Amino acid sequence: MRHQMHSLALALAAWAVAACAEDCSSLLQARAPVAQYTVVEQQEEIVWNIARGTNYTLQFFSVVPTFGADGNYIALLHEFDPVLSKLGAEELYCSDASGVHKTQLRVYGREKGIPVSLIFHCDWPEEQSELENFEVFLENEEGKTLGKVAVNHNTPSAKHQSVACVRDVFMLDHLGLDRVNETLAYKHLVEWLEFHLYHGMDHFFVYTFGTVDDVYEEILKPYLLAGAATRIHFKTRPDFHRQRQYWSMTDCLYRSKNHATWVMPTVDRDEYFRVTGPSELFGTPSVPKNYFHTVWDAIVRHEGKRVEDVKSITFDLYRFELPSRDELTISSTMQQAETQVAPFCRGEGKRGWPKFVYNVKNANSVYVHWVHSSVHGTEDLHISPSLGVANHYRSPFDFDEHEFPANVSDTTLQTDVVALEEALAARFQRNPREFLKYLSHKHPAPDVPESNWFAATDRLPTSWKAALPEYIPVDWFGGAAGHNLLAENGIFDQLKRDDLQMFG
Repeated sequence: MRHQMHSLALALAAWAVAACAEDCSSLLQARAPVAQYTVVEQQEEIVWNIARGTNYTLQFFSVVPTFGADGNYIALLHEFDPVLSKLGAEELYCSDASGVHKTQLRVYGREKGIPVSLIFHCDWPEEQSELENFEVFLENEEGKTLGKVAVNHNTPSAKHQSVACVRDVFMLDHLGLDRVNETLAYKHLVEWLEFHLYHGMDHFFVYTFGTVDDVYEEILKPYLLAGAATRIHFKTRPDFHRQRQYWSMTDCLYRSKNHATWVMPTVDRDEYFRVTGPSELFGTPSVPKNYFHTVWDAIVRHEGKRVEDVKSITFDLYRFELPSRDELTISSTMQQAETQVAPFCRGEGKRGWPKFVYNVKNANSVYVHWVHSSVHGTEDLHISPSLGVANHYRSPFDFDEHEFPANVSDTTLQTDVVALEEALAARFQRNPREFLKYLSHKHPAPDVPESNWFAATDRLPTSWKAALPEYIPVDWFGGAAGHNLLAENGIFDQLKRDDLQMFG
């Protein structure tokens, strides 16, 4: 009876295609690697009739098959919803069209902390790992079929030591201010990609949404053709940039399963991790050029741990001034004296929220600053700035330059400037400084201003409004209005408690 489901409007689809731009035929004839373009369509709705007589709509934003040492299952990714998280999703089952390997869904993302996604694991027979297409049927506990998900197995099969997830490029109008960092988004992207390749990053999963302009295509094309990056494209572009970030970092986690050891999920284009303790980590006076390939294992060894027992490595950030538009970002040498702190923790002697890499085998769900759900018993290693730290190049709009001036000289990354300029010139066949200045004046698609987004309460999901003040992820509420809402509902206090528990 399964064939009858093909006519239902509840069917979902996530399709993948591999393609090259029309003008790259000569490159293909020269046997250059073909760019990998993975297109993921937002899933349609599946209606779940709950025993209490009410309906709940399931709408997966991505579906990713994964097979190998990290597990054999299909991951169905859903935006976090406190209502869904309490419905007892273990009552849902999945199977193929024949129903032979019917299995109960496993659910992640409901653990304590700041959730952004719910992830459903549908176990799948390893012997079907070579299939290109799957149909996943969902059933309730009575065996009634609710709908199906059609998915293409499209993740590249290469194995990597270190992978970086690259979020979409956008310009944010923050409370009416034209933030410098967002207007430099294209410039920052191309520099960031080149820096990480130069220092040993094996591969990038680059995320795009909706309509992508010519400048963005111009930047991505050489990295895709070189096989250095895989593009994951969502045809739907959610209004708010945080929602797109949550989609990206969750999809990237499961696209990296069985294909990477360490994943850098949320390090932004204005953040550069660097090694500050080469003698402690490598036994050498200088930092290896390809340190992204070896540094994470070196940190684990230095801390006296085993990789299999570590879920993540977190590190602090120093804020730096921005250089001129025609200079590489890393050419700036002026930083603040102390590592940055969370905005509402100033004056309390507290560490700010870090950035991190995770061991993909041990992570089940992630937040912007740490692993949210992990294999039981695994731990985070928060390293000292004396071992490694990130340079964070920020606009003056984002911190009080009088209270926290950038008045300390740090020239560490300046030594890379010449090599990176040469790499950019070779890749794009353009004068690097002219190219950077050109990119600095090209602005990506604007995002919904945070002030407007939060003022329009009807844009908030009904489930979130119903949950107030019980459980609010802080990033859904930005700007002054959002901060007031968080304060009124005691969420700052909750986050501070979580922060203390996280970092001791």
